[in-house]
Amino acid sequence: MSNKISLAAGSALGVALAMGLGVAAQAQDMSYKWSGAPQFSNDDVAFKFRGRILVDYVNQDVSRDGPGGDFKTSNWRGRQVFLGVEGKLNNYFAYKAEGGWVNGGAASWDDVVIEYKPNEQVSLLFGNIKAAGLENLTSTRFITFMDRGPYGDFGVDSYLVSAVAKYQGFNYSATFAVQGNSINSADVANAGADSKERFGLTARAHWAPVNTDTSKVHLGLSYRYRNRGDESAFAYTGRTTTAYTNGTTFYTTGGIGNRDKTLAAEAMLIHGPLSVQGEYSNIDITRVGGAAIGKDPKVKVGYAFVSFWPTGEMRNYDPAAGEVKRPKILNPVTAGGMGGVELALRYDYADLGDAYDTLNVKPATSQAGKYTGWTLGLNYYPVSYVRFQANYTDGKSDNIGLNQDYDIKQFQLRAQLDF
Repeated sequence: MSNKISLAAGSALGVALAMGLGVAAQAQDMSYKWSGAPQFSNDDVAFKFRGRILVDYVNQDVSRDGPGGDFKTSNWRGRQVFLGVEGKLNNYFAYKAEGGWVNGGAASWDDVVIEYKPNEQVSLLFGNIKAAGLENLTSTRFITFMDRGPYGDFGVDSYLVSAVAKYQGFNYSATFAVQGNSINSADVANAGADSKERFGLTARAHWAPVNTDTSKVHLGLSYRYRNRGDESAFAYTGRTTTAYTNGTTFYTTGGIGNRDKTLAAEAMLIHGPLSVQGEYSNIDITRVGGAAIGKDPKVKVGYAFVSFWPTGEMRNYDPAAGEVKRPKILNPVTAGGMGGVELALRYDYADLGDAYDTLNVKPATSQAGKYTGWTLGLNYYPVSYVRFQANYTDGKSDNIGLNQDYDIKQFQLRAQLDF
């Protein structure tokens, strides 16, 4: 209930801010344009509403060994229903706030950002922010597949309350972030004793050595340090290239991490309508319980995919930010065209086996195994702000013990509109 009240209050604040901007602009000439939604601006002030609607269908056919047997799931779901505002107060201060409902759960915040720009190259940001990862920094609205797979589950962090410093050049950037937990997480309470929230540091750098009209090359590295504080131990749990779960866990280490260090690499090549992209993370974990339980394990996770636009579009890469933006559809249906079509093939990989192998006493069963998955994707854009998607995933998790192996065949559909 408190999250819903907070979102309602935030929406009211956005409306009040819009009215205030309108009053303040009476003595100024405000320009108007359509950018998915009405956007108002002058030299110093800008404001617009923003939001998204993502409606999914998910069908899973799961086979497993031993007792329990096979099962199937079939669900329609509201993947995301968000509403927010964004704008700038002047050339130095900007803001963004967006929240809503994800996967049919309680209301929560997504982007909540205050930005200070002392100059064109430097940004200081405070709020609920992502700091690293090529696919992670790309909005869900623009990623090639419906979801980010195991790499998005534990290879990088999603939105965390952070203080972030960014420097952007023409074709490179450097980012440093000091991070806590999500803005939606409850405060750590320890009944009169000392208490500490999780703490993290993330650094990312990228470089685009090739940046022509027809070809782009992206290279990036990031480093993450996390300490769980008094919160639950870090668990490395992945899904099957979907945000859907019916309560079944296909592969996980369980809560084993007291601290961890992650080194990650990212790369992308775009050449006309063809692109190749991949990321890999090596996570060095300090185990809860220390040597009495086992040696400190490593977890490895990554993905690679290739995409092609038969209708001639090119993925929209921002070389200064090192991020992929909204695609520009060459022949939208609103201009009498057929829209844009993108075909894609993805491979996902997660190896959690070391979390089991390094235990002093090994249990009879464990889900700390290996996951591999292949996903076929089809995207259709009638216009740049509307997308229809179809994904088919064939995944397999090899775990230890009876009834712990899973073969997952998964079909997903999505209708998406954002503004």
